[in-house]
Parts: sequence; C-alpha cells; structure tokens
Amino acid sequence: MPYVELRHSSGARLEVYLHGAHVTSWKNSGGREMFFVSKKSFFRPDTPIRGGIPVIFPQFGDGPLPKHGFARISEWTFLGAESAADGCLEAKFELRHSQESIKIWPHQFRLELVFRLGIDVLEIVFSVHNAGLSEFTFKNGLHTYFAAGDITGTNLEGLDGCKFIDFLSDPRPCLETRKNIDFACETDRVYPMAPDRLLLRHGAEGDAVIIEKQDMRDVVVWNPWIEKSMRMDDFGDDEYKNMVCVETGNLHENLTLLPGKTHISSSRFLKIAAGRGQ
Repeated sequence: MPYVELRHSSGARLEVYLHGAHVTSWKNSGGREMFFVSKKSFFRPDTPIRGGIPVIFPQFGDGPLPKHGFARISEWTFLGAESAADGCLEAKFELRHSQESIKIWPHQFRLELVFRLGIDVLEIVFSVHNAGLSEFTFKNGLHTYFAAGDITGTNLEGLDGCKFIDFLSDPRPCLETRKNIDFACETDRVYPMAPDRLLLRHGAEGDAVIIEKQDMRDVVVWNPWIEKSMRMDDFGDDEYKNMVCVETGNLHENLTLLPGKTHISSSRFLKIAAGRGQ
C-alpha cells in the first residue's frame, strides 16, 4: 500500500498512507515514535488501519455508514509536499465524492488534509467543502492513538470541570472531577465542548505531549483495556498497555454545512520534555 514519508531536517519523520490519508508514524527529532499502531493491524484496502490517526468523516461511531464513516477506508489523492516559510514540511491529501460514495452518502464534497511537520510538532488541518447544491450534516475528527510505554503511568490533564458522556454506562452527562485522568479500566468517554489545550503525560518515560485543537469542539478518550482487546481481531490482547486514544473533532453533534461553504478545523501535537507544563 503506497504511503508518503516526510523527513524534516531536525530528524523528525511522518508517514501517511494514501489509504485513509492515515498517519501511521510520527517520530520526533530524537527518533522516538509518538503514535501507536497495532502489530495485528490489517493493511488492506477494505479495512481501516488500527492505530496512528484514522480520519473520521462524515459519521462518528456506528450508524448507516461504515463505522466512523468512509474516509478512513477510502483511497485519497496525494497533492504534493513543500517547505513552508516557518520551516515546517507540508503534505496535502484530497478526497472527493465519487459514484461509490454517493451510493451510500448522497452528497458532493471535497476533503483536504494538510500535514505540517516541524521540530517536535505535528499539525493537521482538516478542511470539509460542500461541493453540492444542498446542505449536509457531518461529523469529523482525528482518532489519534498515542503511544504509551505503560498505560498505568499515563494521565491526561485539562478536562477537569468538563461534562462528559460515558459510552460504557449511564448516557446522562456527568461532571469530570479529576484533574489528572488516569487509566485502570476500559475507558470510552466523549467530552463535548472540551478545552482547546490538553496535556498528555507518560510517567514512565518522563515526557509529555501538548494537544491543541481549533474549531474541533469535542474530545473522546478511549482505551479498550483487557476484555475488549481480546475481542478485536486486529488488536493484540496486551496492546492496551501501550496506547491511549485522545480524539479531537466535532464528534458529539452534527455540523451543518451550506452549499459552497468550507469548514476548517485543526489539531496540533507538540512533544515537550519532562517537567514542562502547559
């Protein structure tokens, strides 16, 4: 399966498959892998890649379309790469409506993803354009799998005081009271209207990632833990120990896009050294 690799002068690298415009690797300037990809992932055209950054559009979760939508199992077009004025490398990918997509989702659209790789930073700009004559509703997001050397030493900061909905239990909104969210069981929660800046710490490694988002209203936090890991055929039984998903996007409620209009959102990940905060 074809992919594009960006190599920054700092030593940072990014790998993006045309299948799904799917990031499978981001290595920082020190050569450390920042994302998780399952060793059991199916790299084949009819299925999503397990790990990295699956692209969500136009549906999140289950529904009439393939789970999380069709963008992550579609073949995107690579539009090229260039050096930006700020020193980042940029790569652009595009997905347009097709006869096959219209059969299952009767709307004309154009998606563009711009990946910007710099020194210890990765930014992804997600554009959704309505190319048709009628409005449509959609959800979009980045289902990012962060690598965690030890999930029991990983925590997420920045969601305290936010409302959340737990997909595993009571569907009524609850209030997050923890300053640092840690992981000791299966976790699957959406935080609507979440703050635009979070901090993901890996205690065992002593480093952290700042997660920033713009015009992405929501955050989903997910780890399958033991029992669900054993039920997934493209995920190792023990791999839950080495990953956590912090997903950014418009994932809770649909957005409406008028004909000819474009919605632009973005996420930015910054690797920082131990001891640095937000």
